[in-house]
This record gives sequence, structure tokens and C-alpha cells, in this order.
Amino acid sequence: MLKPLKNRRCESGQAAWEFLLVLPIFIIVMLLLIDFGIWMYEYVSVANAVREGARYGAVTCAFANQCGSTPSQVVTAIKQRVLNRSGGILNNVADVKVAWVNRNGGGNYERGDSIVVWVNHNYQMLFFPPQLGVVSCADMMLEQTYTVTGMASDPNPPCGG
Repeated sequence: MLKPLKNRRCESGQAAWEFLLVLPIFIIVMLLLIDFGIWMYEYVSVANAVREGARYGAVTCAFANQCGSTPSQVVTAIKQRVLNRSGGILNNVADVKVAWVNRNGGGNYERGDSIVVWVNHNYQMLFFPPQLGVVSCADMMLEQTYTVTGMASDPNPPCGG
């Protein structure tokens, strides 16, 4: 049975009012999803770049003059490799840190010691004011004894120490 015409008029516009109440929440949730999706993309890209840089340092840079003949040239080559592999997300060399961990106790970095590469980068959200951290660290075992001596050691790297 249909309601009398008088009672039906009081409910006119109720659906529009409910839609207006839910619309801002829906838009905020969608914008958050977009921001978090981009943040996760940056995190995965930076993690892959850091792992690639550590692998490059562990395998390629151990050979004579592959990455340079001085410790600073080797560090610069590894940092540049990380920047190149980050897909344009990283653009500051200062965000990338490189250190070696002497696990064997020898005078030089030998097979079995580690190279540690880590990045601390901030992602500025597109639609909201806060920044989210993108932190990644990779620890790779050296495949060969380093021919370049005088590498900087870090007794407390953020990972793999």
C-alpha cells in the first residue's frame, strides 16, 4: 500500500542529502589510496635500486679499477648506480649511504665481508601535507677481495650489522 501523499513529501531529497554526506569521505579515501599507491611504488623502486647498488658494489666494484681507483670514486660509482636504477625517484646523492663491514677481521675487505647500501628518502604526499619515509637497506656479501684499499667502515650500519 502506498503512503499518503502528505507523508511522502517529507522524505524528498533524503537520498541527495545522504549522498552529500558520504561524498567527501569517499573522495578522501580515494585520494589516500592514490597517495599510498604512489608511496608504495616509490618504496619498491627505491628498494630495488638499493639492492642493485649493493650487488653492483659487491660484484663489479671488487675488480681492479672497475668502479674507480680511489675509495671516493668507488663510493660515487655505487651511489650513481643507485640513482640511475631508482627510476627518477632519487635525485640527491646525499640520500644514498655506502659502507663496508669487515666480518672476517682482516686488514682489507675480502670475500665474505659485506657492503651495505641504504637510502633515507622522504615522499611528499600529493594531496595531504605530511611526508612519508622511504627507507631501504641492502647488505651484500663481497664476491672478491677489494683491490682498492682505504674503504670507509661503519661499525653500526642500519642493516646487516
